[in-house]
Amino acid sequence: MHNRWQQTTRLLLMENVLTILIVLVMLQHFSPIKWTWQLAGSLGCAWLVLAVIEGIIVWRQQSERQKTIDRMEAKLRQMSSQQFPPHILLPQSDPLYSLAQAVNRLESYQKHQTRRAELQEKELMMIMRYLPVGVMVIDHRRQVQLSNPAMSELLQVSVNTVAHVYTKDIQLYALTKLIEDTIASSHNQRATITLTPAPNTQVVEASTVYIQGNRSQFQIVLMLYDITEVYMIEQMQDDFVSNASHELKTPITAISGFTETLLSGAKDDPATLDQFLHIIADESQRLIDLIQDVLSLSRIRAQNTTLLTLVPVAVRPLIEQELVVVQQAIERQHLTINNQVDADLTVTSDPQKLNQIVKNLLTNAIKYNRPRGSVTIASLVSQQTWSLIVKDTGIGISVDDQQRIFERFYRASPSRSQQLVSGTGLGLAIVQELVNAMHGTIEVASQRGVGTTMTVTLPITVVEHDSD
Repeated sequence: MHNRWQQTTRLLLMENVLTILIVLVMLQHFSPIKWTWQLAGSLGCAWLVLAVIEGIIVWRQQSERQKTIDRMEAKLRQMSSQQFPPHILLPQSDPLYSLAQAVNRLESYQKHQTRRAELQEKELMMIMRYLPVGVMVIDHRRQVQLSNPAMSELLQVSVNTVAHVYTKDIQLYALTKLIEDTIASSHNQRATITLTPAPNTQVVEASTVYIQGNRSQFQIVLMLYDITEVYMIEQMQDDFVSNASHELKTPITAISGFTETLLSGAKDDPATLDQFLHIIADESQRLIDLIQDVLSLSRIRAQNTTLLTLVPVAVRPLIEQELVVVQQAIERQHLTINNQVDADLTVTSDPQKLNQIVKNLLTNAIKYNRPRGSVTIASLVSQQTWSLIVKDTGIGISVDDQQRIFERFYRASPSRSQQLVSGTGLGLAIVQELVNAMHGTIEVASQRGVGTTMTVTLPITVVEHDSD
């Protein structure tokens, strides 16, 4: 098209020059020879003018084309640095029109891909931020490239967003060994690791994923799953089986042993017979208490909180009634009872469940008290709740044991051979279940050799929840 335009322009110029020369010859009556030389000179000038004009046209075209090329180069450089200038617009007759359209399409595609990548990155960061699993990405230089808040919480450190060596955040030997084993073997690893020991035990399942890039580069994704609750439940289950077996075995073994002894001839001695029968009776009662406590706990767990029987309850008379029931145990240890509960305290509650709570708290305060000690029962009333406080001067509970005394069958004692008093180990588990059913809380404050204070806080008016 460009060559055709040049040819057309050249022909038009020649035609115009010849027409002018002929007109001049006719007007001035030139001689043929003179006319021929003038014509030749005129034609030479015409060709010279034509060449100059054509050169100017070509130069301008080349200049405009170079400007367009420079714009394309600048646009491509900007695109390489994630900048997106406006499209290059050219007429369809321009020789560079197709190339400009290709560059514009490339820019549109790159802009779309960049925005898509940014959106995916934002979505990934949002997922990582709220993911309950700790995630950390470590590269081949052992530097942390990515970490989420859950990982910082589990490691109890603030992970820097700038790339750094992972050992600045992870200093636990078991965890660093897991990472190094993954690097050495180029295979995924998994292990259960205790991040913090008792009493604030925290256990995680640590998994590593080895991702191979090229020959010398790789990435390791470290994931920490908090399985503390599952671990504690498993421990409780193991303890439950062990404790329940022991609690059942002890009275049964005693009953069986003393019975065999009596059948072997000891029954003929009246004093021995009377002594062994009392032991058998005590162990039988212990077995009955154990079964009753287990059944009570099972019934409490099976019942819905909507089954509460709510009536006005006078708290002090209820406590005095329970004190009468345990009077023999009080006299046996020569304990002093201080009932400081307000005589006018009346709450809306379930009297049966409240009675069980008071019974178990008083039984423990008496059973684990020292001779000639004291038991103080008090109350504290706020605008919406009231608290029952039972304080004893007994053997106390260690800090470690305080974390587990509400577990079934758990006994706060160094070993079973050193248990100071007998019991099923279910009393406080029953109390906690009852308190939860009544939408309350229970707290313990204790010191070894000083005593224990149990505080049960309940709503003044228990609200029944709908069973949806």
